[in-house]
Amino acid sequence: MTPSPDPAPGDDLDAVHWWWGGLEGSEAFKTLAEGVPAILYIDAPDQESTNLYTSPQIEEILGFTPEEWVNRPAMWLELLHPDDFDRVTKLNDESNAEGAGDLFLAEYRLRARDGAMVWFRDEAVMVRDAGGNPLFWRGVMLDITELKLTEEKLQRSLEILRRTMEQRQVLTARLEVAQEDERRRIAADIHDDPIQVMSAADMRIQGLAEAADDPALRGSLEEIHRSVMSAIERLRSMLFELRPPALEREGLLAALEIYVKHVGGEAGLHAEMRGQLQSEPPGEIRAILFRIAQEALANVRKHADARSVDVEVAERDGGITLQVRDDGRGFDPATERPVPGHLGMSAMPERAELAGGWCRVDSAPGRGTVVECWLPIRPNVAGARTA
Repeated sequence: MTPSPDPAPGDDLDAVHWWWGGLEGSEAFKTLAEGVPAILYIDAPDQESTNLYTSPQIEEILGFTPEEWVNRPAMWLELLHPDDFDRVTKLNDESNAEGAGDLFLAEYRLRARDGAMVWFRDEAVMVRDAGGNPLFWRGVMLDITELKLTEEKLQRSLEILRRTMEQRQVLTARLEVAQEDERRRIAADIHDDPIQVMSAADMRIQGLAEAADDPALRGSLEEIHRSVMSAIERLRSMLFELRPPALEREGLLAALEIYVKHVGGEAGLHAEMRGQLQSEPPGEIRAILFRIAQEALANVRKHADARSVDVEVAERDGGITLQVRDDGRGFDPATERPVPGHLGMSAMPERAELAGGWCRVDSAPGRGTVVECWLPIRPNVAGARTA
């Protein structure tokens, strides 16, 4: 039998018990309440949230019988985890206060009979009579212990991943510094030894050519002079590839502008460089950006069959964006295979990601290629923007 929605006069606890007694005896209600995988309950809208009914599932989940739960009004408070007590009791008091809303929602832990802590998601709504007076709280307590354990494992995994990424970024920065130091050393060795020796030899060859009376001998010496000069130019180009002096002396934009013109002149491309930075990025970031641009331009020069290439640098989202765009034949990134012994496109995203940024390649046959990357200026903004 379903009771009348209008309880006995007044809205005190006795009236609520009278209203609830009729509903509790309903077979339909029992069938519904005892057939769900959660604890259903009815509480009075008083300060203590006096329990009127708790479904039998509480014994399976917490080890306490419904009768124990109903007969010990303070049990819920006694079993609350100390770390959750203040927060949850405050929510409970606020939900029962005059003029409060009709919803209670909280996640907390209760101590089971065997001492285990069980996580619950507790959600209840206020049921009111036809006149708007509160009758009782109708709630459900869902066991979310497994979900919470999974969340904790995920959080631990994410924390380990975060620390690992930070360590990788530190190692990447150190590796980049070591590589740049090695390039600087090799460049200095080439400049101080082979180039100087070959330049001195070339001066001697020129002197011999000028002094030679035999035209055939003079011609041979002039041919040797041209070969030596060509070798010196190749070495100087290698020096520029290894470590452009402008990168340290004048900064990223100046070094890129010189390199873009160098590539354009060598490959017969119309090459443009645009960019503006408020401040010079840290050394390792500067070096990584230059190397990514260098790799992208090498691909344009060797494989794109392009007429023009544009390079643009800008500050964005706490980092620096580099874009290299060409009008070449393009390719399908999904099927492109690296040339043996050459890292190619795969090296750029890996380099950027290890530095806390990202790099993407957008291309298709017949419509050119765009290489775009973003690197953070400071470690604390790493990953602020994703590709």
